[in-house]
Amino acid sequence: MKHAVIGTAGHVDHGKTTLVFALTGVKTDRLPEEQRRGITIELGFAPWRIDEELLVSIIDAPGHRRLVHNMIAGASGIDVVLLVVAADEGVMPQTREHVAACKLLGVERAVVAITKLDRVDRDLAELAGEEALELLRSRGLVGEVVCCSARTGEGTAELRQAVIDAVRKSRSRRERRRARLSIDRVFTVHGSGTVVTGTLVEGTLSVGASVRVLGAERELAASVRGLHVHGDACERANAPTRLAINLGGVALQDVHRGMVVTDDPAAIATRVLDVWLEPIEPMLRGADASIFIGTSRSTARIQPVDGDALLEGGLARLRLTEPIVTLGGDRFVLRGANVDGPAGAVSGGGVVLDAHPPRTVRAHKRQALLSALHEGDALSATRLLAAECAPKALRKLSFASRFVLDGAVLTEAASKLAKTELKSLGDGLWVDRSSLEELKSLATKLVLAHHEAYPLQAGMELQTLRAELTRRADEFAAAAAVGELTSSANPKLSVEGPRVRVTGYSGAASGSAAAATLLHVTERVARAGLDGVAENELTQANLDPKLARAALALLERNGTIVHAGKLWFDAPAVAALGNRLREHFKTTDTLTITEFKTLTALTRKQTIPLLEHFDGLRLTLRSPNGSDRVRGPNA
Repeated sequence: MKHAVIGTAGHVDHGKTTLVFALTGVKTDRLPEEQRRGITIELGFAPWRIDEELLVSIIDAPGHRRLVHNMIAGASGIDVVLLVVAADEGVMPQTREHVAACKLLGVERAVVAITKLDRVDRDLAELAGEEALELLRSRGLVGEVVCCSARTGEGTAELRQAVIDAVRKSRSRRERRRARLSIDRVFTVHGSGTVVTGTLVEGTLSVGASVRVLGAERELAASVRGLHVHGDACERANAPTRLAINLGGVALQDVHRGMVVTDDPAAIATRVLDVWLEPIEPMLRGADASIFIGTSRSTARIQPVDGDALLEGGLARLRLTEPIVTLGGDRFVLRGANVDGPAGAVSGGGVVLDAHPPRTVRAHKRQALLSALHEGDALSATRLLAAECAPKALRKLSFASRFVLDGAVLTEAASKLAKTELKSLGDGLWVDRSSLEELKSLATKLVLAHHEAYPLQAGMELQTLRAELTRRADEFAAAAAVGELTSSANPKLSVEGPRVRVTGYSGAASGSAAAATLLHVTERVARAGLDGVAENELTQANLDPKLARAALALLERNGTIVHAGKLWFDAPAVAALGNRLREHFKTTDTLTITEFKTLTALTRKQTIPLLEHFDGLRLTLRSPNGSDRVRGPNA
């Protein structure tokens, strides 16, 4: 069975609720105040089973000018508008405001019901119909007029057929796999708990599913305990339809109108929107207006991308005082303080191009990107998105629900561009090739600078290089840059253990201060032999402390010297001493400190660090009874 959602619109007291009752047998005015005053205050809902193949959900909206915000909430997500115009009054102020709001919300088709036919001559009713059609045409809507009377039933059969035709001709909704419902009513049912209602505008919900309930400042985790479509329980509901959801895991007081129920993990509340804005009245930079998206409302400050005013459709950034949960492609309505405008207080509206724009990038700098999104140019939009992210990687995850263009379309565009302008990093990641080349150039410069600053080191720590690149880009782009520099056929960088160096770099240049220091330290430690050299002795020899430490570290890595305690020893001398200890252990299993001093003619200053060094080699082991040694397994 096909489902469709129709919303009523029209001036107060033109007979919307009476007509809905005549068509469906459902009284949508459920509040005592509505029944007492005879006007609709809150949204009403009624099922209209037109035939075996079509079930229509009718949203009956209030017509009073002070309740237009409720009408807009009800019109969000409808397929066709049922515009009700009284034959004895014709088009009135709220008729114009409602039609403008419907057009801005993306509604393209209307069925005009000229009601109260029993009160006037048909000529006057048809004149009201012509006036209504002219209003629709001025706003770009397509409509059909049916004159009818809810009291006598005249014309209701024709109205039924007109609705069927309009629904069949209405444009298919944008398909999204994720479910989304803006809450318009919250109540509790004894024994069931919290129940919310709204129009399921996208996706599918099933009993048992886990959902998120999102508001301006909070997110609640919930489960779907039950689903009802117009009072009938069901296990599964598909958009579009009116829906009641019994939510598990949330308290009644924590949920309110304007919140969103969704299974979309990417949906979040936002304070900044980049949009295509259609003004009905001139939109000045810095002006404030009430913004309506779904059943949410906030105040938006308008910032046209180009110029200080919008006189016709254009790009703009909206800054909201209260966050709203919205996705790319959502339609919105703006209302100002002027209730006497050409569309009442409705001053404009449009479509969300980017629901989560980067706050650090001004809107005018994104003009080309936003234009591409508005025009549906996926290749240009993806190319510009990658450039905007650069040097960071563009992530497929960022496409989800954020832009007016579907994420799958942007992903396909990125895959095409990966053959030319983007480099695929796998797992839904791409990076702009030109920015990657800049990052590779930066990496080479960083390693060269390290060589210049520390000429005696084997190279820069690879981890340090990646951290520096990540600080400027991100871990994915950094890994890609280092990978290309080190793994190509002619690598510009070479990795040796934990360090990376420029390919071909062999250390300090001959004749340089670093080379002279290295030679001096090598000779000084070799002359000292087992006496060892302390770092301060090199400093006192008028050597640059930084170069001296670098020389010691290099010689230690090379195996030329041995670092033990606070002294550096000549490695061949230490190796010769190790051989002498092995000879000693051929005749005995012990070695006292005194025997070691006698054997080496060294003082305690050298004895202790050298013995600890041999302990580390397991040539000696500390005796359980004190500081003497016993034969080690490697002796």
